Amino acid sequence: MTDEGIEPGAADQGTVESVRPLELFFDLVFVFTITQVASVLNESPTLVGLGRVVTLLSIIWWMYGGYAWLTNTLDLDRTGPRLLLLTGTAGFFVMSITVPKVTERGPWAWLFGASYLLVVVIHLVGFIGTSGHRGILRVGPLNVVMALVVLAAGLVPPDVRPWLWLLALAMVLATPIVTGVGEFTVGVGHFVERHGLAVIIVLGESIAEVGAVASEESEVTTMITGALLVLALSAAMWWLYFGREERESEARLERVPADRRPRVAVYSFGYSYFVIVFGIAVASVGMEKSIDEFHHASHGVPALLLPLGISLYLAGLACFHRTLAGAWPQARLWAALAVAAVAPPAALHLSGAAALVSALLVLLALILWEGHHWDQAV
Repeated sequence: MTDEGIEPGAADQGTVESVRPLELFFDLVFVFTITQVASVLNESPTLVGLGRVVTLLSIIWWMYGGYAWLTNTLDLDRTGPRLLLLTGTAGFFVMSITVPKVTERGPWAWLFGASYLLVVVIHLVGFIGTSGHRGILRVGPLNVVMALVVLAAGLVPPDVRPWLWLLALAMVLATPIVTGVGEFTVGVGHFVERHGLAVIIVLGESIAEVGAVASEESEVTTMITGALLVLALSAAMWWLYFGREERESEARLERVPADRRPRVAVYSFGYSYFVIVFGIAVASVGMEKSIDEFHHASHGVPALLLPLGISLYLAGLACFHRTLAGAWPQARLWAALAVAAVAPPAALHLSGAAALVSALLVLLALILWEGHHWDQAV
């Protein structure tokens, strides 16, 4: 990845340091897109469904990250930039509506691709005149080509479609390596706050989805106990990031030299954060399946979604920490393995309730262990 041509401190110029209300509005629409992607896995809890969700969410997350970088430099006090961001929001909204039907015959996949292309074009245009205009001239054309591939996927038979999505995913992974990101800017406070808000909203939306499932249960024990277990598990996930990690990540990113900061931001708030958000989405579906089988053993892939989602979340947090701090948080990696070891047997041989409890106990043990060692350190 190339980062040449940036003077120290240049990445601090022309950036925004706090999240504006319009960005929060955009994030609410974006999280609806994640909810819709998760619904695809909920309807098809298979390995194929899981692969489809990984591919679609990767493509979508790439452009969410792009808009986080865009609003990092965009003046939203002006009418033009506001209308531009609202147009991009509309594109995300249409994408979210079509996501559950993108594998079917009909116009859905084409509409998904067309709205994705709109999102990409708005993103490119938005950078013109900002401090990131040189960077978008390198990244933007590849983004447009990728969007055209996604659009083309809507014009081919459904059995060919996944291959084009995989091609778009390969372009997502390759773009920062091929083009570099050194000519973009990173306003640290805004960047950390913006991504943190996304995690809060995704967690909140997952609680709402699982709560809706629990409220449909006719048995009081399942409804109340299941809902409280889900709330406790989501709160533990919140604690592991917002208890200390978010605050420290801002200080760590601030200490990164300005010429290296964009690259570090891509790996931490791009790739690692994708694993975090994907883990939350999969865990949310796993919680719903655990509520459905609260008193019974589960079978197949549905039984594995809860431990998979929690383990991915912990692994994403570990990668995030490693990228910014330079050291692996060993306890979180061990906790990810522990969840993967104890929760699947609990779901397969006992019940959904046992799976929720076992995962929760691992996270609580991790929180207590980290809290103890943090208190000793300070």
